[in-house]
Amino acid sequence: MSWWKRNIDIILILLVGFTLRFTISFTHSYSNDELSAVSRLRYTNFSDLLEFGVQKDDMHPAGVQVFMKGWSMIAGKSELAMRFPFVLFGTAAIFVLFLIGKEWFNRKVGLLAAGLLAVLYFPIMNSEFARPYSPGLLISLLVGLYFYKVLFREDRKWRDSILLGVLFAAGMYTHYFAFLFVVFIGFTGLFFLNKANFKYYAVAGGLGILLFLPHYSITAYHLSVGGLQWLAPPESDWLLQFLYHAFNDSWIIVICLAVGLGIGYFLKTDRLHFSKRNIALPIMWFFGIYVVGHILSYVSTPILKFPVMLFAFPFFLILVAIILSKIPKTNVLLVAIMTICLGSTLVEKNLYSNIHFALFKEPGIKMADWNKEFGAENIYTVYNLNNSNYINFYVDEWGGDSIDFDWTNIEFDDDHKLRKELIDRQEEYCVIGYSSRLTLVNIFETVKEFYPEVVDYQRYNNGSVFLMKKSEEEGQQPGIQKRVARFNEFEAEEHWQYDKECVIAQTKEDYGYRLDSLHQYGPSYLFHKNDLNGIDHYYLKVEVTALLKKGDQLTVALTGEREGETITHRGENMWIGHDLEEMMLNSKVNMGYFAFKIPPYILPSDNLKISLWNRGGTSIRIDSFHVSMIENIWN
Repeated sequence: MSWWKRNIDIILILLVGFTLRFTISFTHSYSNDELSAVSRLRYTNFSDLLEFGVQKDDMHPAGVQVFMKGWSMIAGKSELAMRFPFVLFGTAAIFVLFLIGKEWFNRKVGLLAAGLLAVLYFPIMNSEFARPYSPGLLISLLVGLYFYKVLFREDRKWRDSILLGVLFAAGMYTHYFAFLFVVFIGFTGLFFLNKANFKYYAVAGGLGILLFLPHYSITAYHLSVGGLQWLAPPESDWLLQFLYHAFNDSWIIVICLAVGLGIGYFLKTDRLHFSKRNIALPIMWFFGIYVVGHILSYVSTPILKFPVMLFAFPFFLILVAIILSKIPKTNVLLVAIMTICLGSTLVEKNLYSNIHFALFKEPGIKMADWNKEFGAENIYTVYNLNNSNYINFYVDEWGGDSIDFDWTNIEFDDDHKLRKELIDRQEEYCVIGYSSRLTLVNIFETVKEFYPEVVDYQRYNNGSVFLMKKSEEEGQQPGIQKRVARFNEFEAEEHWQYDKECVIAQTKEDYGYRLDSLHQYGPSYLFHKNDLNGIDHYYLKVEVTALLKKGDQLTVALTGEREGETITHRGENMWIGHDLEEMMLNSKVNMGYFAFKIPPYILPSDNLKISLWNRGGTSIRIDSFHVSMIENIWN
């Protein structure tokens, strides 16, 4: 039998894996992280590239950035050209995983693990980005492969030892979590040292350290700056969340694999006798690096996020494949598993759509079209993104002028500044949008106050862009709005908590509520999440009118209790609030508002409270207090 016929199964798996990665690589524009890397390719000499393109403007080792610089000089900076080598790295990783499974266990284990890696959405997407993930994946697997050769093969060669040392260094140059992972793998090798393999392993470790020494100053600088300050520490169930995500966020896949694993685990068979040592390696590496990452995220700086676990994920697939391999009829089982996972990737995850990305090219084209149609001079542009050059990178493709952004990098408390600016703007139109930056709904409400009509819009998974217009017509405001609660003495029922002594009322339409130094809180609206039907698709907006004078201080806040205790999230008490006095003092109708989402960690049974807080203790009369639900069309 020819080599092609003997290996037709892994060849087809590689063909499927390459096709999925390659075809998705040119169906969407660059992501935020990719554009960050591409924008740093502008440095023309190597020292500037290292100092400004890596050390001071990135938090990754230099390896991938240097590779991208060299590759761009050959192939250009288009998405297809730049992503192609990363697609190849991701495809090669499938083959290396097959080799590991085959050498450590048997061919069936290698095929099953490789088949899953080829068709699952998580490795596909992270294998085609022009970022460190697919090279880090490939290098991590190669480290595992040559780790085994150096420590456990009888025919040890100095060539394998030297190559392992180079691979150790390559992992360190690729990504800091890959650095941590290959160092962790190297550490586990200490438990398997003996007289026969010691010198080979020592040379590999020493060579890896020696090759990384030129990068030491850059790494030392990155460590001094700190890690991912924006990343929250992992929750207690983070690993389960990751595994569910890695298997397409699909209960179909989870249930099917669980059934297969159950059959394989309880199936009576004597034909499989795998080395306990070989089984221990993927267990140690996958679960061990997770534990290390989890601990470091609390004692040092948060480092765990889903993409970095791509480096270790194939070793979990090995564990899955070991159990599934006990089921007979290899080809039928392999085809069934790959078909289910591929169907989920194409249909459930909608692989070939653009919903997965915070796009820059597409909103840029939208804004360029609006500038042509309505005149750039008539449009005020408020767009929340890290760098306006990410959108203007595509200016040549839409054939127009660069977008002139009036606002970028919008922070959480910038709505006051934005509102002051919008009060005097004369432009008839306003663009409001975001790409890959958390943007609070109160920013959109601020724009909507002055530009209430939606002319056109486009939404993405982690971004959106809206063209708004000044309008005198009623009924043009975007999004369905539902009144939830309105406080006054005549309508207050079990949902309201207030002090009757503070009520100032004459008629049902004319009432007030007094706050002073003795009564600093209230009135308060009490509710549960399940009181608000469909709240997951809405956000809440609180509108308060009060005649404030300079020096008065008034805040609206959402707080909550769970089983009699203040709700905490990631170690902090839940408090979502906003100061209203500045807005009220600059409002013709003495009105202030705050829009916010109910946090996803809130349970239906939690006791929630929206209340007013007179921070200064001065005498303030509250004339109205309304709570509404507004359809979230923004994000």
